Amino acid sequence: MKRLFIAAILCCICSLSASAQVKYCLSYADYQEDKWNLLDTLFVKESGTARKKWTGADDFRLAVADDSLKKVLKKEAFAVLYHDTLLINCRHIYYHGECFNNGYTLGYNYGNGRLCFINYLIGDDSGGNTYGGLIFGNGLLGGVLGGYVNSKTARSMANMRCYLVKREYEGGRIEVQMIDDEFMSRFKTKSPEFYAEYMSVKKKNKRESAVHVLPLLKDWQLIH
Repeated sequence: MKRLFIAAILCCICSLSASAQVKYCLSYADYQEDKWNLLDTLFVKESGTARKKWTGADDFRLAVADDSLKKVLKKEAFAVLYHDTLLINCRHIYYHGECFNNGYTLGYNYGNGRLCFINYLIGDDSGGNTYGGLIFGNGLLGGVLGGYVNSKTARSMANMRCYLVKREYEGGRIEVQMIDDEFMSRFKTKSPEFYAEYMSVKKKNKRESAVHVLPLLKDWQLIH
């Protein structure tokens, strides 16, 4: 399976704007039901961390001219769709009772209405904005975003994980599950070749890392 990891700095993209092709939804339920609110103008700016490292959350800062909409995007919106690029707000997303950092991260469609995204391993002391690595982009940033891969960031890259939105509770709290050994075991019978490729990495920590899992999901067209 093809693996392409590019170590480069994205230095030319500072902000992007859009007109009628930008919209947002307020909940995971609205996303599943394709209920969106249009935005006249949206400015998307990478955070300083995103330009240098693979962060997961807080990769992108969203801005609009209207102050009330600015508050909605920061605190209430679940996702923003910029053309074919999905950005997910991690503000209300929880894994095992702990919330991820605030901010938006790239999202991917998984199966029938489910969502996949990357973030740090909850409980890892290198979380927040201190980890690094690579991020696999899509329409918004034109493919692969790069960051320096060196000895300082290598340990943290191994602690990034792929997550799937599991359920949304009343009040907007969202629970997610990790794409880990337990989740992948469902493919052991129905897709043994896929499962074998996943299990080809012997160490559990490296096997469950997004560096291994995300390209695998892409190559087998499980996410898009």
